[in-house]
Amino acid sequence: FDLKKLSSETNDENFRMGLERLISIAHSHSHNALIYTLKIPSHESGIRNFCLWALGMAVLTLKKIKQNLDFKHSDQVKITRKSVKATILATRLAGRSNFLLTLLFNLTSRELKTPGWTYSLPSSKANLDL
Repeated sequence: FDLKKLSSETNDENFRMGLERLISIAHSHSHNALIYTLKIPSHESGIRNFCLWALGMAVLTLKKIKQNLDFKHSDQVKITRKSVKATILATRLAGRSNFLLTLLFNLTSRELKTPGWTYSLPSSKANLDL
């Protein structure tokens, strides 16, 4: 798809399937971001919160997109201020516990994977050919 030429005509089943797969890939990268954040010492709560807030809001945005794959305007997939406040509160409460943060991430992002489809990273040789 030429992203500059997207319209209601290009928003078909194949486009939505592609978008679902991109969300699944983003979920995988989000999980990597969680792993990275969990390696930050728990007493460094400011740095951890900074990373966790961005991660939490990204996951919530991906969920809204997944629930509304045929959205026409960004307002349809924006998270609410209430969601932002809930993200900040949840990460502050669970921020020192890797177990609780992992549980929170898994519960919140469980719908983001595309059933029956797996993303595999390109080989390192393919990256050299770029």
